[in-house]
This record gives sequence, C-alpha cells and structure tokens, in this order.
Amino acid sequence: MSEPGERLRDLRIKAGYDNAVDFARRYGINEFTYRAHEGGVRGIKADMARRYARIFGVPTEWLLYGEGDAPDAEAVKRTAASRPCQEATAIPEIDIRAGMGGGGEAPPHYVPDGNGGMAVADDVCGEWTLPDYYLRSELRVAPSEARIIEVQGDSMAPTIASGERVMVNMDDTKPSPGGVFCIWDGIGIVVKRLEYVPYSDPPIIKIKSDNPAHDDYERTADEVKIVGRIIWAARRL
Repeated sequence: MSEPGERLRDLRIKAGYDNAVDFARRYGINEFTYRAHEGGVRGIKADMARRYARIFGVPTEWLLYGEGDAPDAEAVKRTAASRPCQEATAIPEIDIRAGMGGGGEAPPHYVPDGNGGMAVADDVCGEWTLPDYYLRSELRVAPSEARIIEVQGDSMAPTIASGERVMVNMDDTKPSPGGVFCIWDGIGIVVKRLEYVPYSDPPIIKIKSDNPAHDDYERTADEVKIVGRIIWAARRL
C-alpha cells in the first residue's frame, strides 16, 4: 500500500465497513469527499488526515506516508467503534447585536497582547456546537473563521428577522458575487445585502435592504469594512 488512499481503504475495511458510503455517513463525512480521498482522486489535507487518524486510532504519519508498522485490525475496529458518529466544533457567538436598521456596536473587550500591552478581542458570549463536516463540507467555512452574531431590526425581513442568529464567514469579504454580509458602515455593525457596481471608479458598493420600507444607499469600497459573508441563520418558527 504505497498511497494514502489505499491505506485509508485498508483501515475502513479493518474497522468493519465493507461500504465506503456507510463509513462516511456513520462519521458525518461527505461521502463524495471520502470516496475521492480513498480513490486517490483528491489529496488528503492535514486536517482530514488527523480526523481519519483519530477515528482509526493510528498515527497520521502512517496514514499519509506509511511510516511505521501497519496497525492491528482488531485495535482499529475497537477504536473506530468507540468514536462518536460525528465530530463537533464550537463556534463562538460574539456579543455584537448587528443592527439591520440603525446599526449596533459591541463594547470593546481587551486581552493581553503578549507584549505588555492590550489588544481588542472578540467579546464571546456563548458557543454553538455544530458538526465539523457540516461546517467544512456544506457551509464551506473553516471553523476558525466562523462567528455567530445576533441581529436586530427589520430591514432584512423577511430574509432575516430581528433576534435571529447568523453565522459570518470572516474569510469571505468580497461582495462579488453579491450577497448578505456583516459590515461596519462607519456608524455601526449592520447586516445588509451588498452589490458591487460594475466599472465604478472608485469602486462603489450598493448597500441594500430586503424590506422595501428601508432605503438603499451607496458607499465607496474604502468606506465599508466588510466583516464577512452571512452563510447560515438560526430561525425561529
């Protein structure tokens, strides 16, 4: 077994799963991603290699490079059976009540910066635990780049209602393609629909509301601080 995909397949079989899809579903892994890893169509990145290694109880180095002795079949089966079905990740909720009308702002929270001074940090007021595979495969966000905030106001109704929580992907800060974003508009933190005006010079961004009772407005790209794209919402029924 000279390739990581071959070793991954061997581990799956030792764990008692004859079918790749059954294994992927059992541990909350996207089945197409898993089959691509096992078939060698897609390389296994370090974070997924560590996850597979935890499931089977083997060294990551063996899975990726074949270093060391092959794992014992019974040990692999026992370890895999003891693992939870899905690994979960805690996403911090930040104490910023994002205004969907007039704006909101969180009080500053300071922590030591390691150099004898203080730095502003996220003011975490809670955590939401979600399946890791759902974040990475479905929402396509690195957990370290995700934050959850509460929104207030009715300017984005009916898309987002006041009091609902949304998830912000802080790694996605370009309003092309357009969508719903969390931004600092110069007055406060707001959740709005952004649309880049093509060929504008300087670049202009339309800041729009889904509620027709609220007016749209424009800002230059330099005037708008985009925190991140909204990719998920917790809705009350």
